[in-house]
Amino acid sequence: MSVADTKRSRRLLIGLIALLSGCASLTTHTDFDRSNDFSGYRTFGWMNVDPVQEVRGETARVSPLNRQRVVAAIEQELVAKGFRRMLPGESSDFVVDYTIGARDRIEVDSYPAGYRGPWRWGWPDLWREVDVRTFTEGRLAIDIFDGRSRQPVWHGYAKRQITEADIERAEKEIPRAVAAILESFPSR
Repeated sequence: MSVADTKRSRRLLIGLIALLSGCASLTTHTDFDRSNDFSGYRTFGWMNVDPVQEVRGETARVSPLNRQRVVAAIEQELVAKGFRRMLPGESSDFVVDYTIGARDRIEVDSYPAGYRGPWRWGWPDLWREVDVRTFTEGRLAIDIFDGRSRQPVWHGYAKRQITEADIERAEKEIPRAVAAILESFPSR
């Protein structure tokens, strides 16, 4: 293999890695109160009539349709897990609330200049290259509170880099995110 072929292969590999890293995946995380007994939970309700909690300054990004989609997806997931939704004013074993928002992020990576290209003898690490990338990160968090004590017992969130295409596909993306978040609820 010639030096030119090696360089071309390396550039192709770097381009492929950059392309795949640009396709953001959904990252989820959950936490729960380990002293809480989730086995007695059979019914759920909403903490508020309009359960959404929005990040200050982000209200313009969350449409009323997406709010409805989040509520419907949460209810659908919980019902599929065997929980029954109670009407407002009725007591329930646990109550649900959620937070949704998006924010612009800046990611900065710094590395030695020779890191990307071929390594050369005698070139000291005197300069650095800096990559700056801006993107929009969307986040959806779901909180579960005990119906009697009103104390938080479970928290889960999903975050990912969102694009205009994701916003246009919100009807499909929101249920997918909710399912990923609630996958481990109730925690054992």
